[in-house]
Amino acid sequence: MKALSFLIVPLVLSSINSLASEANPITQIDKFLKRHVDEIRKSENLVGLGAVVIQDSKIIGLSVSGERKKGDGVLVSQQDLWHIGSITKSFTATMIARLIEKGDLKWDTSIKDVFPDEKDIHTEWNDVTLGNLLAHTSGATPNFSLLVSLKNPNAGSERTAARESAVRYILSQRPEVTPGGTFVYSNVGYTIAGVIAEKKAGVSWENLIRKEVFSPLGIESGGFGAPKDIEGKLSQPWGHKKLFGFTKSGKDDNTPIIGPAGTIHLSLNDLALYADEHLQGIQGRSSFLKRESFQRLHHPNLNSYAYGWVIGPPEELGVGNVHWHNGSNTMWYALLVILPDINAAIAITSNDGNFKVSEYSAWEIVKRLAKPLEIAHKESMSLDAIKSTGY
Repeated sequence: MKALSFLIVPLVLSSINSLASEANPITQIDKFLKRHVDEIRKSENLVGLGAVVIQDSKIIGLSVSGERKKGDGVLVSQQDLWHIGSITKSFTATMIARLIEKGDLKWDTSIKDVFPDEKDIHTEWNDVTLGNLLAHTSGATPNFSLLVSLKNPNAGSERTAARESAVRYILSQRPEVTPGGTFVYSNVGYTIAGVIAEKKAGVSWENLIRKEVFSPLGIESGGFGAPKDIEGKLSQPWGHKKLFGFTKSGKDDNTPIIGPAGTIHLSLNDLALYADEHLQGIQGRSSFLKRESFQRLHHPNLNSYAYGWVIGPPEELGVGNVHWHNGSNTMWYALLVILPDINAAIAITSNDGNFKVSEYSAWEIVKRLAKPLEIAHKESMSLDAIKSTGY
C-alpha cells in the first residue's frame, strides 16, 4: 500500500470545451466517459481501467476498458470487482463513527481505555486516541515488519488474534514520533484503530465492516483481499505489477492483518454508492450517520488529512471543495473523489499497479470531467428552479 501522492497533471481543455458545447451535458457524460477511459488506458498502456460518475445520487456514467489479465484477451466488465487499497481507511473510520453513535466508542477513546493496566504497553501510547489514529497523528510507524507482512492468517478468530498480536507488539515499543503533533501516514495506526473496534464490539473488523457499512448501504459486492475467480475461470480482474521491466499478474494482496488500512474490494457501482452516501452526509441529507459524524470524518487535521479523506486536491480543479483518497496494494490502484459543490463523485480503478501511471490517468479523468459536471449541475439547478415556479 502506498501513501498519498500529490501529482500535478495538465488539464485537457479541448475535451472539456467539446462536452460543454453539447445541448445537454447530463446525457453526454456517459459517452464522454467511455471515450476518455478507453483513450487514456490505451495511451498509458494500462492493463485495465474503470471509472464511474455519480451526480445528484444518480450514476450518470460507468465505463471500463482493457483486460482482466494481461494478454489473456478477457475484457473487464462493468460488474467486475476492484481492490481499492487505502480507500479502505475511509470505510474503517466510517464504521467507527457508527460504533460511536451506538455508544460503543468515543472519538477520544484512548489506548489505555482499551488496554487498561497492561504493563507491556509503552506508557507513551496511553493517551493516544482514536482521533489520533484516524488522523495519522498517533506517532505510529508507517508499516509493520516484514515478518508480519508475510503472514496470512485464516479469516475468523485466527486472523483477529494475529491482528491483535501484531498491534500489541507495536504498542510495546515507543511510538516512532511524539503522539499528537506530527503527521505520519500509517497503515499501522489504522490497524490499531481496527483492533480497538474489534475489542470494544467483540466482532472482527471484517464483520464490523459488513454489518456497519456494507449491509446498511446495500453494498453487495464488498469483500476483502484481491477479488477471487470462480475456480478454473478468469471471472475477475487480476492485479499486475512491473518486475524487471515485465508486467506480472497475480492474485496476491497485503497481509489481512492490515485489513483496516487497506484490503477491501468492491464493484464500481457500489463504490459510487458509498461515495454518494458521504456526499449526502456532508450536506446533511443522510440518515446513515448524524451530520456531525460526517463533519468529523471530513474535517481536515494536519496535512489536510481528515479521517480517511484528504481535503483539498493536488491542484485546483475549479469546481469548489474536493475530498479524496487513493489506494494501491502495488498491484491495483483506486482513486475516490467527492465534489460537494457540484453534488458529484468520481471513482477510478485499475488492475495495474504502476502507481505513477495509474495515478496520472485517474486524475486526468477527474480533470476532464470536472467542468462538464459543473455545467451539468448548473443545468440541473436551473431546471429545479423552473419546476419550483409551477411552469
